[in-house]
Order: sequence, then structure tokens, then C-alpha cells
Amino acid sequence: MSRTRVPVALAWVVFAAVNCVLVYVLIGEETIPYHLIWASFALLYGLWEWPKRLTRPAFAIITVVTGIPLVMHAQSGAIGWSECSEIALMGVILALLVWHVDRHWAARDRLIQLRAEERRQAEQREIASRFGSHEVRTRLTIARGFAQLIADSTSDPDTKSDADVVVVELDKASALATNLLTLVRVVQPSPQTPVDVDALISAVVRRWSVTAGRNWITDTGVGCIAADPERLEALLDCLLENAVKFTSAGDDIAVSVAHAGKSLVLTVRDTGDGIPADELGKVFDLFQTSSNAGQRAGSGLGLAIVRAITEARGGSVAVDSAVGAGTCFTLTFPKFVGRKRVESAVAQAVAA
Repeated sequence: MSRTRVPVALAWVVFAAVNCVLVYVLIGEETIPYHLIWASFALLYGLWEWPKRLTRPAFAIITVVTGIPLVMHAQSGAIGWSECSEIALMGVILALLVWHVDRHWAARDRLIQLRAEERRQAEQREIASRFGSHEVRTRLTIARGFAQLIADSTSDPDTKSDADVVVVELDKASALATNLLTLVRVVQPSPQTPVDVDALISAVVRRWSVTAGRNWITDTGVGCIAADPERLEALLDCLLENAVKFTSAGDDIAVSVAHAGKSLVLTVRDTGDGIPADELGKVFDLFQTSSNAGQRAGSGLGLAIVRAITEARGGSVAVDSAVGAGTCFTLTFPKFVGRKRVESAVAQAVAA
């Protein structure tokens, strides 16, 4: 906008000057050029914020320059004196317009300040959460190391059993700290890069299949999309961890992803225990666990993270489940970047 201000302002000065001349020479027909001057000034004033030292002189000059010919024409009898009321009327209208536009710019500036402050506070919160989580996990790791050392070196069965419990609880606490950090970070904007979704899903499923004896099924073929690979992987880990918890050896866990018009649909389906129907509306809430989870209940953060990551990218989540028949999570994402643009970005990344 700053590059166009000078030429636009000069064009308006020429336009206003021509119409001022017409106001003088078009005796009895000066109304049209008179209103064109004021209308163009109002339009120009609304395009960008004017400094106060320029607004008032410009307003006064236009009032005088356009008002003098009206008075002259009224004195000559070419027009009635009532026509001169246009001077006061137009001045009041434009004064109200200036006041309204100034309030608009002030509100915009205030909004910009609030957004900047919000970004600064968000950055501070993320830094604090990262630092705090790092410090907590460091101390948990140290404590776990000592507990594991006790468990490995003791010959007393009770001591070993107690130390093993401490190790397990410290692992849970470390996972909880990691999930809390993830939940804080997902609401922040993240860079979108070309991601091979098929390869990412295969890698994540392969990692989980090593530790969980399930019948793993994948159905992919969407190629590359614009996404944050770290958050997409975190989302998949949360869904697969949930599926593993509520299934047993021999159950199916299926992961599929497909294009659906302008959207991308990711589903994770299992044939496990399922979720009671009256609890489906709360599964994505913080710290909510299924009533049939028993000792398998986690922190209640995994599905909250799934929803936060999905909605932060403009998507939606849904769940369909029946007790004893399994559960299906469906995530729908808008495709922000077209296939050609993604393929081009991938080619550039490979070339680099």
C-alpha cells in the first residue's frame, strides 16, 4: 500500500483540481463536481491512515476552496443562498466520516497490539512449558536410573518388586510430561512441509507392530501432502497407543488414509473392547478415560492431543464404537496445498 500512496494521492490532487475549476466555471451546475471532490476525498481518506497534521489542513482547504465559488454564485444570483447550506452539511458529514474512520484505524492498531502481545505471551508459555517439561523429564530420568539400578542389583525380592513399581510409575510420569508438552505446543502455528504420508504411516505402524502382536492392516496411497510431520506422527502414536491398549493379541488394528474431494480422511479402526455409547461424547475431553479401561487407563491426554492437532489444522474428529465390537476414529483434514504444488516442493527439497 505504501508504494501506491504517492501516485494515488497525486492522481486525486489532479482530479480534485479539475473539479474545483469546474465548480467555478459551471455556474448553476456546480453541484456534481462539488460532490465529486468531497466523495473522492472521503474515498481517499478511507484507504489508509492519515496523520492528524495533514487531515485538518486538507479538510479546511477543501471546505474553503469548494465553498467560495458557491458563495460567489449565490451573490451573483445564479443560485439561491439555500444552496450554500451544502457547505455546512458536507462539512458535518465529512467530519463524522473522519471521526468514524479514525476510530476504525485506532481499533485496528489496538487489535494489532493485542495480537502481538498474545503472540509474545504464547511464545513465553511455550518456552516455559518446554523448559519445565525438560527439567521434569531430566529429573524423572535420573530417578528412574537409580530405581532401575536398585531393581537390578538387589537380591531382596520385596525390594526388587518395589523398585520395579517405582520404575513403572516414573515411566508413566515421563510420558505424562511429554504429552502435556505436546498438548501445549499443538495450538501454536507450525510450518507445513511436504510429507509422504504413506511412508510416515508405514514407519509408525512398523514401530508399533514390533511391540504389539496384533493383526496390523494399512491402506494408504495418498502420496505427499502439506503437513507438520512431527505433529502428524504424534497424532498417529496417540491413536495407535489407544488401539493397542484396548485390543488383545490377534485383534485387528487398521490404519487407512484416502483423498475425499478437497479433504484428506484418516481412519484408525480396531476390533477391541470398544467404548460405551454414553461415553463417546467425552472421549476427546482432557483427562477422560473409558469406564471399561480398568488398569489400562492412561493419563486421558492422548485423544485430547489428537483433537487439538486435528482442529489446529482446520480438521475434525469423530468416533464410532460399540462395546465388544471395536472402535473407529475418523479424522478429516482440509488439503491446503494442491498436489502439483506439493510435488514441486518435494522436487525442490530433493534437489537441495
